Amino acid sequence: MLTASRTDARVLMVGPDRSLRGGIVTVADGYFDAGLAERCAALAYQGTGVGSNLLTKSVAFAGVLPAYRRSLRDFDIVHLHISAKGSFKRKTLMAAMARKAGKCVILHEHSGEFARDFEAGDDTYREKVREAFNGADRVIVLSEEWRDYFAENVMRDAGRLSVLHNGVPIPEKPCSPCSHQGVLFLGRLDARKSPDVLLRASKDVLGACPGMRIVLGGDGDIDRYKALAKELGIADRCDFLGWVAGEGKERLFDQAGIYCLPSKNEAMPMSVMEAMAHGVPVISTRVGGVPQLINDGVDGLLMDIDDVEGLSDLLLRLAGSSELRGEIGLAGRRKIESKFSIRAAIDGLVGIYQELYEEARA
Repeated sequence: MLTASRTDARVLMVGPDRSLRGGIVTVADGYFDAGLAERCAALAYQGTGVGSNLLTKSVAFAGVLPAYRRSLRDFDIVHLHISAKGSFKRKTLMAAMARKAGKCVILHEHSGEFARDFEAGDDTYREKVREAFNGADRVIVLSEEWRDYFAENVMRDAGRLSVLHNGVPIPEKPCSPCSHQGVLFLGRLDARKSPDVLLRASKDVLGACPGMRIVLGGDGDIDRYKALAKELGIADRCDFLGWVAGEGKERLFDQAGIYCLPSKNEAMPMSVMEAMAHGVPVISTRVGGVPQLINDGVDGLLMDIDDVEGLSDLLLRLAGSSELRGEIGLAGRRKIESKFSIRAAIDGLVGIYQELYEEARA
């Protein structure tokens, strides 16, 4: 990958509207907040519209396409953040429009469920996916594991693949997990993120740790998981806060002793990286790019999917030792500083932009 301090490319970045929630928006906001625009000849962001269901999303998307088509003439590269289902359909249409206009196209894959969806599809679907990704000038994936999967199953030319780890800002000072026992979960409350696994694992742990609370920040099926907490007899020790961002999220990291994300699948979870950057020790599953983030037992702890008993043991291990929480938390922070900072992510992205720009003019 080319290293460049700046790029001569004019870039149009495309993704969910930045007024929305979710990992892709967090990634895009991080790029802009950290000064990516100052390192490009030009940089603009195009949202794909806001809707609450399939119909309203489709109508909103149709409404942005004319402006998108007109704006293509002002840019050299179109960088499309892509995920599953409707996002894939929208972004592949926009990619085709950009290619027709003679622009370089980047598809930046974020879905932790890509392999599941790809393998569950029929031959026609899989060929459509391959055609879309092989039509791009560059495909960005979030981890070495996803690079290997795409090289084996999707791409005809693995040379078009680039690994670009997500990056997060590094707070000036770490938090103090030594002073807290509480367990924090941030993310959508649904089957994929598995908050039920955390709640079930916490039942016995809460009895052994009278100072511990389970704090869940995220939207989704909150009532379902409140009912589960009540069924387990731990509702009085669980806080369901809804979606939390900005200063509210910073306060949650400050008050956390442990961060836990027991997802069934992930790409490169931003919340895990944010917790590590804050110096909060993390427990997460061995999925997607998480093993790139966590060296088990050194700068975080890894668990198997749906392993309630194993998670209980890990929670007790961390809750029972303030020294261990501090050691793992600081080691995690050093890992993010050295390999997964937002500065490192922008450096890599600028290099990709400049490389494509130079190839197009060769």
